[in-house]
Amino acid sequence: MNHYPAFLRPYHSKSNNNNNNNASSSNENDENSSIKNIFLKHLSKSQQTLLNNNNNTKGTMRGVLGEVGNVSLSNKPMTSIITKPKIIQQQQSVATILETKSIITIPPPAVAPLSLSATLPLILNKIEEINLNDSNASDEIISYEPIAKLTKVPSEYDCDSGDSHNITTVSEYVVDICKYWRELEQNTSIRQNFLLNRNEGTASPQNRAVLIDWLYQVHDRFKLLSDTFHMTIQLIDRYLQLVDVSKHELQLIGSTALLLACKYEEMTIPGMNDFVYVSDNAYSKEDMKEMERRIISTLSYDLGRPLSINFLRRYSKIVQATDIEHTLGKYLLDLTFTDHSLSHLLPSYVSACASFLSRYLFAYKRLTSSTSVTLLIDNIWPNKFMSYHTGYTYEQIRQGIEQLGQLLIGQDTTKLRSVQKKFSQSNMFSVAQHSCCKSAYVQIALSRLSK
Repeated sequence: MNHYPAFLRPYHSKSNNNNNNNASSSNENDENSSIKNIFLKHLSKSQQTLLNNNNNTKGTMRGVLGEVGNVSLSNKPMTSIITKPKIIQQQQSVATILETKSIITIPPPAVAPLSLSATLPLILNKIEEINLNDSNASDEIISYEPIAKLTKVPSEYDCDSGDSHNITTVSEYVVDICKYWRELEQNTSIRQNFLLNRNEGTASPQNRAVLIDWLYQVHDRFKLLSDTFHMTIQLIDRYLQLVDVSKHELQLIGSTALLLACKYEEMTIPGMNDFVYVSDNAYSKEDMKEMERRIISTLSYDLGRPLSINFLRRYSKIVQATDIEHTLGKYLLDLTFTDHSLSHLLPSYVSACASFLSRYLFAYKRLTSSTSVTLLIDNIWPNKFMSYHTGYTYEQIRQGIEQLGQLLIGQDTTKLRSVQKKFSQSNMFSVAQHSCCKSAYVQIALSRLSK
């Protein structure tokens, strides 16, 4: 066994005379005083005296670990108390013999290890038994079915195999993910016109529109993600359809919903003090904490409703939309939030309508009098292909396209311009000021669709 030097007493092999022996004893005691204090602290005085007397003798005896067993024992017979002469090194042909009495505990006899010839048959027998059991088990073929099978996309509908080298696109799972989103949005649906026919003094659709326009300014000021604002609106609507609230609580509900969405989507979030500041101290941090608990408990901690922006990204990828077409689709989605009459539409449906209308408005500019609008529609939205990926045909989204077009037309007269202001910036291609979004142009383009 290897031990650290601090646990072993130094061995003095040479002594000149009795004086040297005494000097070496004092040095030895000095070097090991700290160790002796540790091990002698729990001994009685008589035991300490006896141990000190034994330690004063020189030889191969070790004090601290002498009885641990890491020193080979002599083969000579021992008694419990024996008198044994110890010969100290001779110097100048003079040997000094000291008789000492030492107390030695006789260890139990060691068990002789089994020989290899005795243990080998036992090991072989165990190996044979294991092999026999394995051979019997191999006859039973166990098949495990996967928990869920991935959808095999037909080749005529495949638009993701080219992204197999890019793991961030999850091309193997994206079709099943979108199917799950469509199932989940059905379970977290919002009622149509849920704010109508409420008690007097409660929140109205007009109050909701003003709140959302103010939240859009706060969202833009904090430089938050689009996903954060989309989630904020769905949290507000899902809460308001379950609880009657007064118009004075709307700002607190909206700020708390935005804070929850930040925690869900953002990497870094604004503090509660920031929300209190932008509200001009209309509420306190404690009010926000209490409202946060109320919203989460009312929604049964179910915050995972799919967002329309995620569906739009998927559809833009499928149809290979350009950047400005995708940006116009985002503009159309954000315009729907202030309109209470569109809040019940499923996120996948609104995204499909926005994807079609954004591409149609740009394509209509290239449309000549000899070009058929039907061919243009088939080119923008091939029914079989898009129905497989989105679940909607052109006939199903036609009404939604008309509703989004009317939102664009109404931007010239609306007083809520936060969305329009954001999408008029150059980093958004100034799409809100584009000629394709002018009221007259949109009206003509929509009229051709209705024919």
